[in-house]
Amino acid sequence: MNNGLTKEEAIIILGAKDETKGVDAEYSWIEENYGEENVEWEMIDQELMDEGERQFDLIRIKLKSGEVKKLWFDITDFYGK
Repeated sequence: MNNGLTKEEAIIILGAKDETKGVDAEYSWIEENYGEENVEWEMIDQELMDEGERQFDLIRIKLKSGEVKKLWFDITDFYGK
């Protein structure tokens, strides 16, 4: 499974019926992976990266420790729905 830490390892979001559901899936993934009891996070920003045939969301989060993570999501399947 991809870890989302680079574009090449982007988390691929499949099956979302529209952009709202797709973004919800992104946040659910973040919560599942970074929202555990000892690793809380807050959103810094979110940026759309259009790579021609593929579209990505680059989401920056700040962990409770102060560490900033860049998380890549491949949103091609739901982008524009």
